[in-house]
Amino acid sequence: MKKFKILVAALGVSLVAMLALAPVAQAQAAPTAVGDPLFVEAAGEATITLTGSGWIPGQLALVGCNSSNYVELIAGGSDDCDLGSLAFATADADGNFSADYTLEIDADGRCIGIGGGEAFAEQGGGFCVGVGAPVPPPAAANTGAESGLIAIIGAAVLAAGALVVGMSRRRAFVS
Repeated sequence: MKKFKILVAALGVSLVAMLALAPVAQAQAAPTAVGDPLFVEAAGEATITLTGSGWIPGQLALVGCNSSNYVELIAGGSDDCDLGSLAFATADADGNFSADYTLEIDADGRCIGIGGGEAFAEQGGGFCVGVGAPVPPPAAANTGAESGLIAIIGAAVLAAGALVVGMSRRRAFVS
């Protein structure tokens, strides 16, 4: 009987370890875009070299938007962009692209919207150019994946504790 309990305990620990070490399912990575330079010294016309990865292969639309940071760019969407400044780039088969884009940068900075896929609406993103300093990207969302791992580890510790307490009580009565 003792060997059976040890076997069950070992199986329980290995099951918990397997679940704890299993990779968490990840959402498809969003496309990225970065510009060079990250910021300009003063407002005015500037040419930004955009490079990106993770885009749908094919033609991408580049457009200057009336926003100066990523929060405004996301909130305004394509309705807040100047379609008169539309330019195009091409993402290769791996989803990588590089393009030069010239725009007028305001004193607060300016963002470039990027669209890919069918009608340039399947994928969206952008890059914001700062004046005097780079524009910080918004903070990454908390997915809660860490709390699930903590719950699994907590359940394993609780189960192991119950097993130890149960085994020690039975041994005490037998003695």
